[in-house]
Amino acid sequence: MNNLNFLSDETGLLAKALHELKSSAGVDGEFFSPANTEPDVTVMLQIGGKTLRYRCEVKNKVDRYSLLLDLIARPGTTQHTLLVSSPLSQDMANRCRELGLQFIDTAGNAHINNGKGIYIYVSGRRGNEDVRTVMSDATMTPAVLRAMFAFLADPSLLNAPYRDISIQAMVSTGAIGKVFDTLEARGLIGTTANGKRMIRSPQLFLNEWASGYANRLKPKLKKIRFAIDDLGKFRNTWNPGLRLSAWGGEIGATYLTKHLHPEECTIYIDMGDPHALRNMVQQFRLRADPAGQIEVVDMFWNSDYFANWFPTVPPHLIYADLVTTQDSRNIAAAQQIASEVVEHVTSR
Repeated sequence: MNNLNFLSDETGLLAKALHELKSSAGVDGEFFSPANTEPDVTVMLQIGGKTLRYRCEVKNKVDRYSLLLDLIARPGTTQHTLLVSSPLSQDMANRCRELGLQFIDTAGNAHINNGKGIYIYVSGRRGNEDVRTVMSDATMTPAVLRAMFAFLADPSLLNAPYRDISIQAMVSTGAIGKVFDTLEARGLIGTTANGKRMIRSPQLFLNEWASGYANRLKPKLKKIRFAIDDLGKFRNTWNPGLRLSAWGGEIGATYLTKHLHPEECTIYIDMGDPHALRNMVQQFRLRADPAGQIEVVDMFWNSDYFANWFPTVPPHLIYADLVTTQDSRNIAAAQQIASEVVEHVTSR
């Protein structure tokens, strides 16, 4: 029997989420209020004759990627914690799944994965979801994300002429006004007393950029994977070319943190240059392989700019590469890099 000795709004939200889970996925569940021996709300789900037990995190509203990152940073979260919330947008549901974060919401959306054969994923049910949230998610276009990349690399561009932003971020001048409108509407940028644009919260800005890059910009970029017999030799021998190529992902993080051992190589290359990619492939006899350990991604910015961190790409791009891997090693390195990004932004 459920003990209802915790906050009534959380009780109602959790009860509603379990009711809708039964409706959408046919899963029975119950919850128990905190006890002296167990300080957190416990949720029990009955699936396929098995009982799954979770520590419960009840959130009235989940609309920021930073909240998800905070949750998965806690030990044991991905296997033992269930996020319960009001209706998640499809974008936020996808982010939870990518991070391995299990959840149910009051619209019947869910991600349940015990790693032992039980897997449920429901998304797209809106319930009473605030339409403004859906509209806000839809505004994170590739143009907005290209500009966000540039602003994180060089915050002074926020107040630069549109032509300068256009050249460096490779965004049309006609789209830049919409970029600023979108960032202001989402509360990511504001205006100082002297009328200058500024990033309100560098950490939030970084998290929104990283999520948007992984879900909306990177899928549109030209990418090729290669295999090689000796990855270690390649890592130690290949040298990026200034303004033509740079390390990203795990190996970029190795340069920045000095303690991550890369298992894959991510390389950003200006594929508009006819020689950069071809020379590397020929020199090391790389073989095209969709499962290969070397990922080559087209530079989506003007390669004449943002080379301050050479031989790596700007650290916020490395951060975005790392957080989408769901690898605990990479998440720890990403948090270290995030601090450096925030310091870079706030010092400008």
